[in-house]
Amino acid sequence: MSIFSIFDIGKSALIASQSALDVTAHNIANVNTEGYSRQQIVLQTQPPVKTRIGYIGRGVLARQVTRSYDSFLQRQIFNQQQLLSRSDVLANIYGELEAIFNEQMQSGFSDAYAEYINAWQAVADNPDSKAERSVLISKTKALIGRAKTIERSINTLLSDINKDISNSVDKINSLARQIATLNEKIAQIEAGNYLQANDLRDKRDVLMRELSKYVGYNYYEDTNGMVTIIVGRKNLVEGVRYNELGISRNQDGSINILFGGENINSLLQNGRLEALLTASEQIRQGAQKAFRRLIAVLIRNTNLQHKQGFGLDGISGRDFFGGLTVYTEDYSAGARISSANITDYSTVVLDEYRINFTSTTEYEVVDIDSNTVVATGTYTSGATITFNGISVVIEDDGGTPQAGDYFIVNPFANSVEDFRLSIAETTEIAAALDASALPGDNRNALQIIDIYRTSVNELNSVISDYYNSIVADVGVLSAAAQDSSKFESTLMEELTSRRESLSGVNLDEEAANLIRYQKAFEAAARLIQITDKLTEEILKL
Repeated sequence: MSIFSIFDIGKSALIASQSALDVTAHNIANVNTEGYSRQQIVLQTQPPVKTRIGYIGRGVLARQVTRSYDSFLQRQIFNQQQLLSRSDVLANIYGELEAIFNEQMQSGFSDAYAEYINAWQAVADNPDSKAERSVLISKTKALIGRAKTIERSINTLLSDINKDISNSVDKINSLARQIATLNEKIAQIEAGNYLQANDLRDKRDVLMRELSKYVGYNYYEDTNGMVTIIVGRKNLVEGVRYNELGISRNQDGSINILFGGENINSLLQNGRLEALLTASEQIRQGAQKAFRRLIAVLIRNTNLQHKQGFGLDGISGRDFFGGLTVYTEDYSAGARISSANITDYSTVVLDEYRINFTSTTEYEVVDIDSNTVVATGTYTSGATITFNGISVVIEDDGGTPQAGDYFIVNPFANSVEDFRLSIAETTEIAAALDASALPGDNRNALQIIDIYRTSVNELNSVISDYYNSIVADVGVLSAAAQDSSKFESTLMEELTSRRESLSGVNLDEEAANLIRYQKAFEAAARLIQITDKLTEEILKL
């Protein structure tokens, strides 16, 4: 080796130290950058050269820049983010639902219902008094108003959930597109070499963590450095390609998530989107359905007894509340429901029903709530189908019903919307059971009070206890969601702390590295300077 080889060694040391300083500066600059992983320079000795006295080194080589990264820990963070987002969404939604049924409010439904019953008792105590009858009408209107407020608040909450679902789907599609774009860039940079696109990988991790907030997924990385993201057993992102989710709305207002036209609601797990769908279904089939059934029972039972009595004008057969209307949904391309009515209030069972067509001519009526078949028959267009006090007419509509077609029939879904007073005057309140005993007869008013204290088949409880069970169930949902949110948040904080200890930038450590690499740089420069002087001395000889 000649003296000029020292120049090469000094040059390699100078370049390596400068590269190390660049990496350190990059770390310091990104100390507050979200998702940034601390980078380190990997140095290795240059291949030595063989001399007569043995192998002599030729300096240092800045081999590559790596990032402090644990793929297993990162996968845990993604999974935990999915759980945390789900629990946070449920905690917020069920908290709002609990506020709707908040019985601490002065205008709570329980208080309004108690005042309504007390007003009936006052009429029973003074059946000939118009003052007590006026109070009853006033308390009834207050009860109706409170019920409608609850229904309106629930519908607003469900509408907000649907908007959030739509926004979440848009966000998922946007993130999928960005991840696919980064996949392509990473593969291009890393193709054919051992170097990694560290900053781009950090950006992709940030996007994947953001995606974890919205939807649960699994993923894997291929040999080209590109990730495949699987949602609902389908590839949302596959290399440089991505697929978009879609939505469709059902007749009842609920939403289906579509992947390639297929409904994947049941395949989604964790994340914001699944939580929104779960909460929506839970509210519709839980608190809202139960409350509507309660109001329907109140309307039916009150009207049945009220019709038996006489008002101060001596007239009988009046409804106290407005009647119930039947809600229907058609899921057939060839037929439709032309009419649906409650024909017998004394026998109607206030459950939800499904008319299934097992063939083009045969049907069965299933009570969804009890999961029992209540009627079967042969279909004729325009013929009346009767079951449990309900009549339904289905007729051909551009075709005929096919096997697998079905229709939903619900006699209580519109109960809160239909909830209203049917009487207009105090004299129409039927407190008497015998017209000849007017105006002092109070026996029908007492019987009306008694029905509110009697267990109802559809509720398996008295009305007041049933409402209290709705409130209690909502409270349990909210409390459980709040506890889950706190638990998942604690786990996420622990995982985030572990990641920061591994991948986060420590300014004290980087400051020490600055000094260390600065000294190395100065030493390399000094080596080159000394070699230059030695060369000058040799040239003078």
